[in-house]
Amino acid sequence: MKVPLSWLKEYVDITMSPEELAHMLTMAGLEVEAIEYIGAGWDDKIITAQIVHLEKIAGSDHLSYTRVITGKEELGIVCGAPNIKQGDKVPLALVGAKVGDLVIGEKKTMGYLSQGMLCSPRELEIGNDHSGIYILDPETAIGQRLVDVLGEVVLEFTIKAHRGDLSSIIGIAREVAALTKQELHIPQPVLHEQGKPAAEMVKVTVEDTDLCPRYSARIISGVKIGPSPEWMGRRLLAAGMRPINNVVDITNYVMLEFGQPLHGFDYDLVRQQHIIVRRAHAGEEMTTLDGVKRKLTPDMLLITDPEGPTAIAGVMGGAISEVNEKTTTVLLEAANFLATSVRRTSVALGLRTDASSRFEKQLDPELTVVGANRAMQLMVELANGSLHPGIVDCYPAPPQPRTISFSTDDVEWLTAVKVTQHEVVEALTWLGFTVIPDEHSNKMQVTVPTYRVDIEESADLVEEVLRMVGYDAIPSTIPVGPLPEPQVDSWFEREYAVRNILIGAGLNEIVTYAMTSRARMVNLLAHADATSAHVLLQGGKSASSNGQYTEVALNHGTSTAVTTFDARTIPAVTLVNPLSSDLDVMRLTLMSGLLETVQENSKRNKAGLRFFEIGRRYLPAVEANSLPDERRSLSIALSGPAEISWVPELARPADFYDLKGVIETLLARLHITRYRFTPTQHPTFHPGRCALLELPRAASDGEETFSPVGVLGEVHPVVQQRYDLPQRTYLCEFDLEQLYE
Repeated sequence: MKVPLSWLKEYVDITMSPEELAHMLTMAGLEVEAIEYIGAGWDDKIITAQIVHLEKIAGSDHLSYTRVITGKEELGIVCGAPNIKQGDKVPLALVGAKVGDLVIGEKKTMGYLSQGMLCSPRELEIGNDHSGIYILDPETAIGQRLVDVLGEVVLEFTIKAHRGDLSSIIGIAREVAALTKQELHIPQPVLHEQGKPAAEMVKVTVEDTDLCPRYSARIISGVKIGPSPEWMGRRLLAAGMRPINNVVDITNYVMLEFGQPLHGFDYDLVRQQHIIVRRAHAGEEMTTLDGVKRKLTPDMLLITDPEGPTAIAGVMGGAISEVNEKTTTVLLEAANFLATSVRRTSVALGLRTDASSRFEKQLDPELTVVGANRAMQLMVELANGSLHPGIVDCYPAPPQPRTISFSTDDVEWLTAVKVTQHEVVEALTWLGFTVIPDEHSNKMQVTVPTYRVDIEESADLVEEVLRMVGYDAIPSTIPVGPLPEPQVDSWFEREYAVRNILIGAGLNEIVTYAMTSRARMVNLLAHADATSAHVLLQGGKSASSNGQYTEVALNHGTSTAVTTFDARTIPAVTLVNPLSSDLDVMRLTLMSGLLETVQENSKRNKAGLRFFEIGRRYLPAVEANSLPDERRSLSIALSGPAEISWVPELARPADFYDLKGVIETLLARLHITRYRFTPTQHPTFHPGRCALLELPRAASDGEETFSPVGVLGEVHPVVQQRYDLPQRTYLCEFDLEQLYE
């Protein structure tokens, strides 16, 4: 996120240098990735000027001859831009100025002498627009160096997923104010309402309050669509956004300012003046603002009217109700959507926007009215609109205030930093927390502000206190006592041995995420009922199987297709704070990650894929109050030619026996001589081309039995098609702990 320093200074007084500010914020946990100096490369001969005369050049369909004044002289300039008029103040590159790689000189065009060049945003490297000249603010003094007028310092931040409150300039200003102990100046809109109440003009129905906890709408009429003022366009450009028109720019401006994404509908294009927030219907389609027709699925949340979709919630609006040059009445949406829902929709559609990137970080629902009112104030001022009274606000279940019991002992216990109650109260108060200290102890009750959705327990408050006190306050200590004798990790040696054997057999090791999603693991199932799916995805673990692989008996005539199987019913170790919605559980099998790797390499036309992974599967606890079972496992995949050959006819494709041979080589090198392969059926594998690897086990009665330690086979054609694999693929997975028993 880009934050122009001059914009930041509107909300908090900053006297330190940009470098000092960046260092202070970085040390407090905000990552300042870069400092950009807009205008640092501008030539001093690029100045401000005013057009005092403009005439079309005869014989040209686009060129004009202008006379400009600089405060010292009057110059003639030939210009082809269509957006200039007499009286405009513009950037002028004088003769001898360097603009990019071009040195400006005098040039005669169609009989007119041009003594310089008027500059576009692209030529100044402050935007990509090359269609017209950059028009300066009418109040700009002429004859000044352009860098003194448009020069800007921009801080670029990396915003972490859990800090949605920092996705705004006011959010950054709040941190600066707390760290420097200064007052935060937040705009307080003064609204003048008139006309018909908004509640009588539009109806809002939220059908899924889980995915949309709050939906607020305001209406403004009589707006005049046109360009934004120069100061707003300049700020948007510095923040990395392209100015479009005053109404759209205001919604983007408020999103950058407060962090609340907004969307403006043409009120007259909302059919029956009824907004409905619902899930998409199966097979439903809509065209988004970028002109792309998109297929929707029932897990996607939409903004609709009674006749169809008008926007994809939290991602992008629809073309059908877009604000255009004919718009006179705007229906403004300010909503709060569930982060995981927006993330899932954005990924599924391959559509990531500034709005979706903010919603994915879970925003404060209290921001909707704040953002809507600020936008209304600006639309009245900059679009000459008339604001209708009231706000249509669907907010059925406001979150209850979160209060955490805290004490100075919590800080010392976790960090070894001793702080007083006064220091804790001061630090948290500056950050916006409400703190009620106990007068007779070092304890206190801390109420978390609604915008800090990342604060859940006392450990989070310890971090906040330490950020304010300074991480350099943590004392440095030298270890005392004898150094511990290093212990030999037997499992490290075992995995090292397996790794070397497989690499020697020509396989390549890969490492995939241990985090995945239930839906991605269900892709492994060709046809299965719920019982089969649970057994497979738990690695065969059940209360009776004791963590072993078990044969899954399938009835293909009556089984349920995986496309209708509800992945949410599969038990898995669920993450409390996932990186994203498709990385929300710990994997139950290594095979899904392995096939995804084969898929990606196949897309890049890689041949002879021979992969293996050694890692852990995370099986849910069978008994209450027990920890998940982390099983050390090995998975192997072969796909494509068994041996690469210059003669295509000799490039034999890998088959079941190549995989079986790799496994037999591994067992021989591990000195495991007694084993057997038993035919089986398995939801991931081709019927008749699948086997269990079984090792002998001594039974309690002294008799020897064989028990399965893994499964191998050819990937089922349905699974192969689902992963878009161009050739037959062979896969196996073994429990290393059972293999070594």
